Amino acid sequence: MERTRRWRALGWLVAVPVLTGAAGGAAPLAADLLLCAAALVTAGLLWRAGGRLSGGLRGWRLLSVAVLLGLGTSLFAGLLPDPPPEGVFDAAGRLVQLPAALLALVAVLTLLSRGRLRRGGARLATETALFFCASLVLAQVLVVGPAMRTQPLDGADRVVLEVACLVTASVLSAVLLVIAASAGPRRCAGALLLLAAATWATTHGLAIAGEELHLAALDGAAPAGELVALLLVCVAAVRDPGAHAEAPPTRASARLNVVGQLLPHLVTVAAGVVYLGAPLLGADPSPAATVALLSCLSLTAVHRATAARVEHRVAARLRRSEAYFRSLVRSSSDAVLILDGDLRIGWAAPAVEPADEPGLRGRLLPHVVHPEDAAEVTAWLTGEGSDGDVSGLRCFRLADRTGAWRVFEAGVSDLRGDADVAALVLHCRDVTARLDREHELRSLAFVDPLTGLPNRAAQRLALAGLLAGPDDAPTDAALLLVELHGLREALDNAGSEVVETTLGEVARRLRATVRGEDQVARVGTELFSVLAHGTGDEHDRLADRCLAAIEAPIVTDAGIVDLSGAVGLVSLERGLTEEQAVDRAELAVVDARSAGSGSVRRYRAELSAARDRREQLREDLVGARERGELALVWQPIVALDDQRVTGVEALLRWQHPLHGEVPPEEFLPVAERAGLAVDLQRWVLREATAAALTLPRDRGELKLAVDVSAAHLAAGTLVGDVTAALRDSGLPPERLVLEIAESILEVDALADDVAALRLMGVRLALDDFGSGRSSLPALGRLPVDIIKLDRSLLSRVDRDPYSRAVCQAVVTLAATLGIDVVAEGVETTSQLTVLRGLGCGYAQGFLLSRPVGLTGLVQLLESDTGRLWPGLTGRVGAS
Repeated sequence: MERTRRWRALGWLVAVPVLTGAAGGAAPLAADLLLCAAALVTAGLLWRAGGRLSGGLRGWRLLSVAVLLGLGTSLFAGLLPDPPPEGVFDAAGRLVQLPAALLALVAVLTLLSRGRLRRGGARLATETALFFCASLVLAQVLVVGPAMRTQPLDGADRVVLEVACLVTASVLSAVLLVIAASAGPRRCAGALLLLAAATWATTHGLAIAGEELHLAALDGAAPAGELVALLLVCVAAVRDPGAHAEAPPTRASARLNVVGQLLPHLVTVAAGVVYLGAPLLGADPSPAATVALLSCLSLTAVHRATAARVEHRVAARLRRSEAYFRSLVRSSSDAVLILDGDLRIGWAAPAVEPADEPGLRGRLLPHVVHPEDAAEVTAWLTGEGSDGDVSGLRCFRLADRTGAWRVFEAGVSDLRGDADVAALVLHCRDVTARLDREHELRSLAFVDPLTGLPNRAAQRLALAGLLAGPDDAPTDAALLLVELHGLREALDNAGSEVVETTLGEVARRLRATVRGEDQVARVGTELFSVLAHGTGDEHDRLADRCLAAIEAPIVTDAGIVDLSGAVGLVSLERGLTEEQAVDRAELAVVDARSAGSGSVRRYRAELSAARDRREQLREDLVGARERGELALVWQPIVALDDQRVTGVEALLRWQHPLHGEVPPEEFLPVAERAGLAVDLQRWVLREATAAALTLPRDRGELKLAVDVSAAHLAAGTLVGDVTAALRDSGLPPERLVLEIAESILEVDALADDVAALRLMGVRLALDDFGSGRSSLPALGRLPVDIIKLDRSLLSRVDRDPYSRAVCQAVVTLAATLGIDVVAEGVETTSQLTVLRGLGCGYAQGFLLSRPVGLTGLVQLLESDTGRLWPGLTGRVGAS
């Protein structure tokens, strides 16, 4: 479509003048009317273009006035009386057209920018003067000469003709300046304007020659040529972007620049040829033509000298610029490679030049990069892999001066469309050191620094990669979590260096135990994982071998370290995520830990169900007190000498709306992990002390026992909570017994709180004595008033002499120290009989009474005068 429009416009541009010329010979009036209409339209277009570009009476608007003035003077010349006869020079007709030509000259000069004229300097002035003189030579030989030969011209006519030639040459020279002194986008408009001026000058020259030589064929040439000139002026005005338009250089603007520089010399050559050829046609050039030609020759020499000086100055500036940018390139951390269309290196910065000759210049880039990178680099720079788009960043390797491969990150600027560059420019940065640092960071992120094994993050990546296959693809892998037991004791006894040595040896043994494709990782302080492959019971055998490797003695500088362990095992199934697999393995290792050291446990669905139950209990425990789900029950404590109730222990119970009654041993650990234990025990203290005052008092002052956890004492609020509960309830401090574990009483940091409680009058009971690492010598230094024997110590007291002897020793020592002894968890009559025979003072348990509600406790205390003994009615009362 674009090509069709161009050919159509060219057709009209040729057809209209031809038709006008034909009309000029056949119907002069019609041709004149067509020419007048074209002049009016041209003036309107020029006025509008001048308003678009600059405004004011200058440039295209002034040229519009010149067109109207030329139209008016032509009409005036046609109305002059007594026109000259045919073949006589019409001086008056030419004279009235000179003002319009002079105004057009001024209009063209106002199109130029003074700054660009100054930048053109002597070279531009010389070229313009050369073109002006050459145009005068052509005018003298081709126009003035024939006119002088055919008829003698008087002084006035000769002056008019010479002035017309001078004005015509001046207009042509001014238009040439528009091409030479304008920016690239405006040169096209200048070329069209020059073509219009040349057409106008040629038309009038032919008209004068036709009048003098009596050539009838040239009668219609003037209207056609003037119409072509007007059309070209219109096109030039429409195409003009303005004096200050800026745009990247194009090939068309570059060619017009060359034409603007060559045109003065081409016209000079044409003038010389015409001047020398005139005598061959029987004509003698005028003295003015001779002077103009000599001026051309002189200006040619001046132009050469001026051009040489400009070239020298430009060359010096170019050398300085090259030296400056070369120093920038050499000192920059980035290197530059310039490639031609075949990816051949035309220039390379010294930073990428290898030590061997001839270097990189002239070689193909795919031949000098690392062979593994050649195909990718070729596809990138040729646009094969990105829909023809050469962009983005790529990395490739080049050999340095020592022959070692270095990694460069390169971006590309595609300047093949720039006529001044016509190349691909690669901006390369050496990223070898950065990649080395990134590798070190990856090592720190995915490698355990102590053992050199993969860490938890690396284990997760390997696990995710193994589980990322299709759901229907079989897997024979399993995840083993190996938990070490005994490291804390080694740290306490031998120090951290021995522990580090031990961990390194364990890592080495585990790595030697598994197969090459299996992954051993350290995922915790005392936890290793094995991502193992195998079928059948191979995973169980591997778990046994891992335990055997751990339990073998480890020899260190500080002695032998004995470790044990537990292994949790989960088979990996398609569809599992890495979080789910690790979660299942952790549940399995917790189950193995509960089973004891040296145990291996596979994951079972019941483990997740139990964990989910704990999570639900943790969520439901929040707000359970406000919902009325928590309550206190009471278990009597009986004096064995008179079988009477002397105290009660307040126990917390939870009636869950879905799960029913939840045992304390299940929800109390959940409360501690959730951070709710202190609030619950504060509530128990407040409710128990208030309820104790409602019990019958005719049987004496009953003691109230309340369990205290380690979390409550460690929180530092126990003393304040006890004080507030006693103050609010009015219960005397000596009636309150706080049951505390032996491990808590031995903590020095809690000694002040324990002492404060005893100063208040609160009695302290050593709870669960005999269940763990209890020792008889500790009884002498512990600040306790009561010892409660654990049921694990009493379960065989009636049939095991050793258990009976231990109980006897505790009772005897307590009596010596003035400490009461309570046997907790008495369930058989034989146990009660033995304890009574050993001299134990107090007992509580299911044999005497199960925990009962407050109403049941009141009924129990009011019956049988407060006595409670096996066989008595109502001993297990409940409400």
